[in-house]
Amino acid sequence: MGALQLLRVGDDGVRAAVEVVRAVAERRLGLVHRRDRQALKTSGASVASLALGYAIRLAVIPLSLKLLGAEQYGLWLAVGGLIAWGGIADLGLSPGLVNLVASACGRGDRARARRYISSALAAYTALAGLVLVVFLVASDWQGLPSLLGVRSPELASQARLLVAVCGAMFTAGSLTRVIPTACTALQEGYYGAWSQIGGSLASLVLLVVLVWSGGSLLSYAVAMGLPPLAAQLGLGAYFFGRRHVDLRPGLRYCDRTSLRALWGVGGWLTLHQAANLAMLYSANVIIANRLGPAAVPQYAVPYALFAVVTSVAWHIVSPYLPAYAEARTSGDLAWIRRRAKQALAGTLAVLALGGAVLVMAGPQGIRVWTGGEVIPTTGLLVALACFALLKACSNTNGVLLVGLGRVKFAGLFYSAVAALYVAGAWFLAPHLGILAIPIAGAAAHLLDASVAVPYGLRHLRSKEGAAEPESLEGASVRLLTAG
Repeated sequence: MGALQLLRVGDDGVRAAVEVVRAVAERRLGLVHRRDRQALKTSGASVASLALGYAIRLAVIPLSLKLLGAEQYGLWLAVGGLIAWGGIADLGLSPGLVNLVASACGRGDRARARRYISSALAAYTALAGLVLVVFLVASDWQGLPSLLGVRSPELASQARLLVAVCGAMFTAGSLTRVIPTACTALQEGYYGAWSQIGGSLASLVLLVVLVWSGGSLLSYAVAMGLPPLAAQLGLGAYFFGRRHVDLRPGLRYCDRTSLRALWGVGGWLTLHQAANLAMLYSANVIIANRLGPAAVPQYAVPYALFAVVTSVAWHIVSPYLPAYAEARTSGDLAWIRRRAKQALAGTLAVLALGGAVLVMAGPQGIRVWTGGEVIPTTGLLVALACFALLKACSNTNGVLLVGLGRVKFAGLFYSAVAALYVAGAWFLAPHLGILAIPIAGAAAHLLDASVAVPYGLRHLRSKEGAAEPESLEGASVRLLTAG
């Protein structure tokens, strides 16, 4: 009987161990399915909203040209590129917040996530005040018209007023930045996407009214800026007022530890953000300064079409940033490696197909779309296609590096890439015209693709190889702790 009892006890122990391992496996599988489900849900909503958003933009561009003319619209684009540099005051808080909140929620520590969100909002408020002062001073700077390539006194006064008004709206918008960032961190970025669509639709309606009744450059700026701001505020009221009340930010939840953690991650991400701003927004300023504001639409309008394809790839990939951070926290490196390779392959496919279509149909399509105001050459479209393809690869790898916590390398190396792009575009523009911009951009991103992409995959393989298999005892303890 004693032997039989021992066998039963041993058999029960084996069954218990098997059940524990099965529960651990099911929990891991559930986490993987949740990551993929939320990422795909966000990607799908983001791409759908992106399609609507760019459909709106396709309508906005010819209406804007009709209302303002090439020179004033070019000034608007150049000022927009200048104002966008205010994003550097983010100091890496947005991607840092995504990373930290996603990691905290992955551990089930929503109280810590609330402290991160509250501390970030306090930091955004302080930085917004500083940015507003900078824009107001810049609007009164004597060298501003020259920087924007403006020669006439009337247009110079409009440029000053435009910088002040747009700077104020940008500053107000920076206070709401924590809202879509929190949505992204919780793998619910689709809420931010639909909020943007609502704001863009309202702006389009106001623009149609302006075209029909007549409007100035200032009224145009207000119509473009205020509706998106109102949409963000509405999203914040829903997201923190009803959906995630336990994460609603408040002053009493701010603490120095959270701020140090945010800036500990955000310090290097500030460099990465500044580099990305240079890539996205320096072109219009460079063209306006070197070739005049009227030349800006000749580049910006064709670029807008390629930006559609690049943005589709970005909205497919970017929802995986919090998923990468969560998977890294739980040690699921094999899943990260698989998704990273799939994301890069998908990016290449989307950009190759989209770029080919735009190169073939672009010249005639853009001419009809703009009523003959913009007629790009095939050479410009080919250069833009190469630029867009390589930039999308950089974006995809940037998501992986930040999700893995390799922010120092990402910030330093992408800063070098951006410096190469800006310097090349500035010096080549007088010789090659607007063609200098995509040529310099393609060369800079080719460097990034050659170095940063292999670095990210190599780092992931090394970490995966160094990870030890989880013991039965460790799995049991982790399951019991999580349960």
